[in-house]
Amino acid sequence: MLKEEILKSIEGGEQLQGFVDAIRKELKKKPKTIVVLDDDPTGTQTVYNVPVITEWTNKVLEKEILSSPVFFILTNSRSLQIQDANILAALIGSRLNKLSKKHKKELVLISRGDSTLRGHYPNEVYALAEGLQIPKAKHVLAPAFFEGGRYTYKNTHYVKEGKEFIPAAKTPFAKDNTFGYLSSNLINWIIEKTNTKADPKNIGSLSIKELRENSEEDLQSVLINPNISYIVANATSYADLEKLALACLQSKETIIYRTAASFVNAITGILPKDCLTKKEIFEENSKSGSLLVVGSYVPKTTLQLNYLKENTNAIFLELDVTNVLNTAVFSKEIEELIFRVNSNLEKGEDVVLFTSRTIIKGASESKSLEIVNLVSNGLICIVKNLSCTPKYIIAKGGITSSDVATKALKVKRALVMGQAIKGVPIWQLGEESKFPKMPYIIFPGNVGDETALYELLKLLK
Repeated sequence: MLKEEILKSIEGGEQLQGFVDAIRKELKKKPKTIVVLDDDPTGTQTVYNVPVITEWTNKVLEKEILSSPVFFILTNSRSLQIQDANILAALIGSRLNKLSKKHKKELVLISRGDSTLRGHYPNEVYALAEGLQIPKAKHVLAPAFFEGGRYTYKNTHYVKEGKEFIPAAKTPFAKDNTFGYLSSNLINWIIEKTNTKADPKNIGSLSIKELRENSEEDLQSVLINPNISYIVANATSYADLEKLALACLQSKETIIYRTAASFVNAITGILPKDCLTKKEIFEENSKSGSLLVVGSYVPKTTLQLNYLKENTNAIFLELDVTNVLNTAVFSKEIEELIFRVNSNLEKGEDVVLFTSRTIIKGASESKSLEIVNLVSNGLICIVKNLSCTPKYIIAKGGITSSDVATKALKVKRALVMGQAIKGVPIWQLGEESKFPKMPYIIFPGNVGDETALYELLKLLK
């Protein structure tokens, strides 16, 4: 019954005209710079022709505010401990606040988080609000991500797996060692994440019925309600998110958004478009092999990796994470892998560098995150020591793709070209990077069915 209700809601939303023209008109009438703080690089999975910066000096931020109506700041905060994530969000917020006042630019701030509800919430948004000097800003929570099969219906967040809609808390993502949770209902999830500090009376929601049947003016009653601090956005179609975005843009309420990738399209007026063709991705043919770096350990990634092993002739090289706490053994293993990766790439062979599937758990959430980062540092060291330019690099997983981009490839600014397959963005790397203009493909750990990695490699062959 529920499945039929959600499908009916999705189909009904697809029939709606949407509000892209009205949003563009509103942004033209009242220009705003839309800044997306991305806690890993996967938030660019629905946009195109949009810049991403990986540093946030005043000079860099000022240049983007003056030249880009929409831009992403890759903070990679999901890999940080909670205190460091807070400090970073407050710092960026403070710098953006000063620059907006200096240049009289109105900013729209989006804290882009994972569509399966993992990440630093609410602390990261609180810290950002403090830095922006808007501590009482309302939080609009919109985790719907249609390209990845994430829908919010009757305040419950669902992950579509095959033909079924699974409540988010019943998926493997909810068992994350650092960011796990128990609630699929987003009102209860907010209460859970605030350690019961949020009062249910202060949490509002906008139903799909309200978003589709009420005017933007009618929606303001929830947005401007002084008793509401958090607003849950239900959505099963882009038209729902666009109606919400339009109402928010027209509102005088102070808002910070915590959303997944689809909302970025809605509030910017960027229409989703077809995935890129092979010809659009590559400017010229390369004789080198390609490199796929797999750090994500979620079950979906493991399924994709196993399918790839059974169906391709790529060279598979494993980084054994069980040695991660034995520095000498781990370092020697990395040295050997550096040699083998370079040797295979120079022969024109496609290489899959992957971490062993054993999850090494720490004694606490922070210790587990430390181990994740030690493993990621091993992968970084290997990519940093590439002597052969690959045809392209695919990085699998949020923390992995961020660390490979910023720490191994030294990317400071990139342009999002578009998507290789749904939910999988491609960046064109800047001139300052280790491999200028090389296609860098970010494959989220939670996207696609078991054949998705195989299909991507087949497309790029």
